[in-house]
Amino acid sequence: MKVKTVVGFYEDVYLNGRLVRAKIDTGAGVSSVDEDLAILLKLGPVIGEAKVISSHGSGYRPVVIANVIIAGRGIDAKFNVVSRKSLRYPLLIGKNILRKGFLIDSGKKLKKQRKKIIKNSRDLISVKL
Repeated sequence: MKVKTVVGFYEDVYLNGRLVRAKIDTGAGVSSVDEDLAILLKLGPVIGEAKVISSHGSGYRPVVIANVIIAGRGIDAKFNVVSRKSLRYPLLIGKNILRKGFLIDSGKKLKKQRKKIIKNSRDLISVKL
C-alpha cells in the first residue's frame, strides 16, 4: 500500500520556486492559477485551453504546466489560468493533483512561515510584475 501525503484545506506550496498559499479544493477537477501570478512566475507556455464549467457559467481558459511542491512532494501539473482577483487565494489545487496520493485532513493547521509568502490575491497588487 502506498503512503498518502496529508494536506489541509490550505497549504503553503512552492509554485515554480515561489512560496504561495493555496486553497485545496476537492470539487475542482483541475488546478487554477491567477493570471497575474502566472505572469509574475513566468509560467508557460500555454499548451492548450480547457472548457471550464463553474458557478459563473462555462468558458475556455488557457492551460499551462508548472512545477508545484506540496508537502515536500514535487509534481508537474496542468493549471487553468484565470483572474482570481475576487477570490482570496491566487492558487487552487484541484483533483488533478490531489489524485496523485494526497489525503485531506480538515483539522490540519498551517505552520507559520518565516519566508516571504504570497498569502492571498491582494498580495499580488504589491508585488512588482
